[in-house]
Amino acid sequence: MSVSLSDIVMQYPGTRALDGVSVDFRFDEVHGLIGENGAGKTTLVSILGGSKQPTAGRIQVDGTEVMLASAGDALRKGIAHVSQEGSLVPALDAAQNILLGDEPRLALGIIDRRALKRRAAALMDRWFPDVSIDLDVPVDSLPMADQKVIEIVRALRSDIRLLILDEPTATLPAREKESLWAIIRSLPARGVGIVLISHFLSEVKALSDRITVLRDGRHIATRPAGETTEAELVDHMLQRSGKPSATEAGLVRAQEPGPTVFEVNGWRAGNVHVDRFSIRAGEIVGLIGLTGAGHFGFARSIYTGEGVIAGKALFKGEALARIDARRMRKRGVAFVPDQRMENSLVADWEVRENLAMVHPEHAAIGGLGVLSPARERREAASIMKRLNVKAHSSAQLVKDLSGGNKQKVSIGKWLYGADDRYGLMIFVEPTEGVDIGAKREIHAQIRRLAAQGAAIIVTSSDLMEIAEVADRVIPFVNGRASGEIARSDFSENRFISAMAGVLP
Repeated sequence: MSVSLSDIVMQYPGTRALDGVSVDFRFDEVHGLIGENGAGKTTLVSILGGSKQPTAGRIQVDGTEVMLASAGDALRKGIAHVSQEGSLVPALDAAQNILLGDEPRLALGIIDRRALKRRAAALMDRWFPDVSIDLDVPVDSLPMADQKVIEIVRALRSDIRLLILDEPTATLPAREKESLWAIIRSLPARGVGIVLISHFLSEVKALSDRITVLRDGRHIATRPAGETTEAELVDHMLQRSGKPSATEAGLVRAQEPGPTVFEVNGWRAGNVHVDRFSIRAGEIVGLIGLTGAGHFGFARSIYTGEGVIAGKALFKGEALARIDARRMRKRGVAFVPDQRMENSLVADWEVRENLAMVHPEHAAIGGLGVLSPARERREAASIMKRLNVKAHSSAQLVKDLSGGNKQKVSIGKWLYGADDRYGLMIFVEPTEGVDIGAKREIHAQIRRLAAQGAAIIVTSSDLMEIAEVADRVIPFVNGRASGEIARSDFSENRFISAMAGVLP
């Protein structure tokens, strides 16, 4: 009982995204699918989920060849796809989201609210009887793990036998990940196979029965999870000709930071209190903390001004009378947010259009305000080469890129036509939902920006990421910044102790 893909080819103009990939996904297993950005994972599961049709190859369900011409076709064959970015409607409650598009109706097409609640509750009881979620509240008020459960239940309301989960835990704190892991493990025993895409190799190893590795659009290996190591998987994913990538080559870090670029004193934003903070040119400062500790809120507040009720801020020695996104951008502050598809990118725009959104004037002709498509394409091509964005052209829609390439575009839009105008760059979860190869490239780009003189703030829930890029770290505890940790004192134990408010 499986879905088999045989000799799948996906050809775009000038790019072969998949090159003769053959793999089968069984209904009684969790099957991990890994590979760095541009390896073909997103394209393969898009074909499996019916949203893309391959240039060549065959798809069989239980030995019968099928044509999956749409996501509806795939659903009718028992295949559902829960995407990385999610597709919930925030203003609707959980029950409405579960039955979105399939609501029970009364005469004249009026939605039967009572029947809707009953059906949604019955689906929850059927699939996850031990999970308690309030179905009557707006879905955006639920924890991220509960939102992901709602998406899974919605997918399972049909007769589903294969469920594709794309980075299901990318935005979840550790406690919520564990509860979702238990749900994922439970489904194959109930006749629902899982195709799991995750950039957390430890997660793939822990959950999967088998793991398939793609590289450069080709099938490299399918191995039982218990018979391979993370090191072997990384080798399969990244094995190249020995040449460093464009973004990794020639990396140089400034030896000493320059003058102070930004500082705040007596800062209060919501429940965040920071007595003093400063950062110098060429320096990378990491912010860490437990969920709700205030590190993310502080990073956002110094760019958007959101929730600020007290404090003084100086940028390059000049006092800032007011902080908001427009003023900070004009002064030379860039902000790369988390949840890129909600906060940074426009899914149905081309890569070129997304890259140009911050500085469209760079492609203007003279002072007329008329944009030159040729200039846009040239600058977009330059940024794509600089960041190693893998797309068949700058005209590709952002929604069709892999997670890592989307993140590179989210960063690249600040570099498009910007030269050296940004003195401070703030990154929130810069490698959220990206694979190990893209993570290395993004880290290299952050270091390069610092080497060129930018002050960099990085706030991340990935402590290894912070240890990798930061020169010093400031932990947040219960909304307050505590004593900083020098790079010479970095260790996981030191970070965890500081986040917990325990003196070393």
